[in-house]
Amino acid sequence: MTKKGLLLVTILFSLIFVLSSCSKQNGNSSSKPIGSMEQFKIVGQTAKENFKDVEEIYGSNSSYELGGVPFGSKQKNEYELMLKLEQVSPMTQQSFDNIRVKIQSYTNKILNKMSAVGIKHPILNLKIVDKNAVPFKGSEHLTTTFSLTK
Repeated sequence: MTKKGLLLVTILFSLIFVLSSCSKQNGNSSSKPIGSMEQFKIVGQTAKENFKDVEEIYGSNSSYELGGVPFGSKQKNEYELMLKLEQVSPMTQQSFDNIRVKIQSYTNKILNKMSAVGIKHPILNLKIVDKNAVPFKGSEHLTTTFSLTK
């Protein structure tokens, strides 16, 4: 083989080597975990997009607030979902338990998205409150907060 042919073969192999190592690096960067703010943003979008399921059950005056991990907390896998309803009637434990069961498909979507964005052992604390985000009058001795897991 001539010097020119040997040089071309060397350049070709070098080019293939460089391109293959670039593709391996790009593949590794996609598996990099996302930060907690980005995780919360993605989970929040899921909560927003699927809230129509809850509105179908409790009406368009129902609303929610999703809260993430408090800043500086060591607990990174816990979110709070405050479900705001106009009324709960009758004011019994069974009524609050039924609400938790009825929106389980909605809360499961949030828990699944929490897992999908890299939150290990996700916990969603569901708080059922009135439209002003305070406990319902008469619910003082009832369980209105539920810790939901996947």
